[in-house]
Amino acid sequence: MYFRHKIIHHIPGRMRLYVPVLKYTDDQESICELFQSIKGIQNVRIEPKIGAMIIDYDSIHMCPDRLIRNIGLFFHQNADDFRMLQNQSATTRKDLLKSMVTGVLLLIAFIRKTKNPMPDLFDYLVVISTSFTVLTHGENKISHPDVLTGIVSMASLGSRKILQVSLLTWIVNLIEVMSEIRNGSADPKFVF
Repeated sequence: MYFRHKIIHHIPGRMRLYVPVLKYTDDQESICELFQSIKGIQNVRIEPKIGAMIIDYDSIHMCPDRLIRNIGLFFHQNADDFRMLQNQSATTRKDLLKSMVTGVLLLIAFIRKTKNPMPDLFDYLVVISTSFTVLTHGENKISHPDVLTGIVSMASLGSRKILQVSLLTWIVNLIEVMSEIRNGSADPKFVF
């Protein structure tokens, strides 16, 4: 069973949604900041007790369909994953949140690449975000698979394809964090 969001009320420039997964997270501030960083979204307020999200947006720069797609991408999670997340340590939840934020930034960077192939400040910030996400995860940072993937892919792909290197590294990081969540431990030995 998936927890789906639904629109409770919508007028151009303001949308109120029912997003049940908001009842299972205690990091509403980061979710608000993430959505507010999207061009066209002006303000986000979350009411976790009732699972509601109120979004004020600029109807000139953001169409309602695109807004719903962004919300759907972010909140499309299995209900069991969120219940399982409640039983995890605060460190594991933070690792997952950092990884999800980095994933969204990578998605935005790749979408922007279709318009401008030259790297810019945002691309470098995404690489820094990926590096931070990977290097702050776990205890034995050097032998973690995500760090090793970053080193090997940088050597094989080269520095000109830094976003691809970041994407590969992020994918391994996400797999590693999800493995920790499924196994219920804070820092298990990751085996491929």
